[in-house]
Amino acid sequence: MKEVQLFNISIDNITTEELLKNLGQKGGVVFTPNVDHLMRLQKDREFYDLYHQSDYRICDSKIVYYASRLLNQPIKEKISGSDLFPAFYQYYRNCEGVKIFLLGAAEGVAVRAQANINETVGREIVVDCYSPPYGFEKDELECQRIVDRINESGATVLAVGVGAPKQEKWIMCHKHKLTNIKVFLAIGATIDFEAGEKPRSPQWMSEMGLEWLHRLTSEPQRLWKRYLIEDMPFLWLLMQQKFNRYRSPFASESDVVIPDWQMPLLGQTLQEAGLLTPAQVQQVLRAQARQRHLRFGEILSDWGWLSQETVDFFADELPLIRTQPEKQPLGQYLKAARLLDDEQIHLILTEQQRERRRFGELAVQKGWLKQQTVDSILWYLAHSNSMKIA
Repeated sequence: MKEVQLFNISIDNITTEELLKNLGQKGGVVFTPNVDHLMRLQKDREFYDLYHQSDYRICDSKIVYYASRLLNQPIKEKISGSDLFPAFYQYYRNCEGVKIFLLGAAEGVAVRAQANINETVGREIVVDCYSPPYGFEKDELECQRIVDRINESGATVLAVGVGAPKQEKWIMCHKHKLTNIKVFLAIGATIDFEAGEKPRSPQWMSEMGLEWLHRLTSEPQRLWKRYLIEDMPFLWLLMQQKFNRYRSPFASESDVVIPDWQMPLLGQTLQEAGLLTPAQVQQVLRAQARQRHLRFGEILSDWGWLSQETVDFFADELPLIRTQPEKQPLGQYLKAARLLDDEQIHLILTEQQRERRRFGELAVQKGWLKQQTVDSILWYLAHSNSMKIA
């Protein structure tokens, strides 16, 4: 998946259709960078660090969309949280395994949103909701009650709309406790929109990048400082990047490049397999330099970038494949690496019988794997360390 670098984060250059398919297949945490987020990322170190741990960062703003074109890195599509969420529940309306929990909005608003969505979809796709009290994120007991309620609901998707950066920080702080949740969506004011509590801007304003103006005129007392003061330096930073003058406020650490010779074999293997980007490898190495007691793979699993099974496979099992005289089918290795499940393997094998195509080719075509990942495992299968004695 290609990325567009804007200031000190990368934004996924992806369409709504591609994102929806990926979320259904792999799950993940979705953040929606807009101008306000980008400005907060210049001064909030915690927000910055957590942002880089998300699985998807999608363009939420037409202004950001236009900015990418000015930088000659055109983003395919603006995907705001308020567009993504209804697209998501419509896309999975007939998938019984998709069950949504709404967290956010004022008392009673989330309940109305739940009723509206379920009526639109025609089933109880939103299984529960909760409007937390002000300051809930600082109350450990309240947060634990929320975690318990989400787990007990049986939800597999969590949509959080409590505003940035609160929603992103809460998700990353508690996601490891949410045992059934596969998809995490940070959606801002979307719950209010779904409930009919607040009107969305007219389509023409959104397309022209004037949605911020509509929101400002709707809630001037709450939003004037954000849009008229805090977000104004955006244009200045954009010009800095345009002329290669931009430097991250966290440059003392984030711009340090760890030389290749210091990269562990696991990091190199995962990068070659397309499971980590060079930027992600560098970020893990910097974290490891700060916490030398942690192993490279431990950081990956702790951050949720890769499952522990995937890390263990590429660290321990993959190198041994070359020494095994008898090789298993590719699907079995992908299952061991937790890159495909039994249902996906069965579907590929069934289709393979009809079309006589290679297993890896079908897995890539379906968007379940990258070609790099398939090629890396096939390389180990094709190259044996065993010596034949004449």
